[in-house]
Amino acid sequence: MVEPVSLLRRLGAMFYDMMLIGATVLIIGGIINTIVSQLLGLPEIPPRSTLANLLFLLEILMIYGLLGWFWTHGGQTLGMRAWKIKVVTFEGKPLNWQQASVRFIVSLMSLLMLGAGFVMALFDPDKMTWHDRYSRTKLIPAPR
Repeated sequence: MVEPVSLLRRLGAMFYDMMLIGATVLIIGGIINTIVSQLLGLPEIPPRSTLANLLFLLEILMIYGLLGWFWTHGGQTLGMRAWKIKVVTFEGKPLNWQQASVRFIVSLMSLLMLGAGFVMALFDPDKMTWHDRYSRTKLIPAPR
């Protein structure tokens, strides 16, 4: 049996991904915001406006697209590669987009609930989070 990945390694990979993907989305989002405000002749996009909310949703979709692509194409984000972990299905196969979508949505809900779904990994006998269980995926140590 493969040893489950610890919460500390998960958090390490998440931190790396947050820095790398966050910077990517921040740069691309900033470019898109600048283009949209220039096209509309606005000095800046008003905070909490419908347009600002739509652009925020676009940034969430960019994050989903990046994570989903990494998960479905090799099972590793850049952070997961650095921390030598990989996401696979319960059967050990690569994820499909449906599983990647469930994993992303449930992990977002977990974060919105102050990380409750991640904390569950401390108490779960298989060290699984909510998004692992609901998407029927698991993290395993990646081959070196």
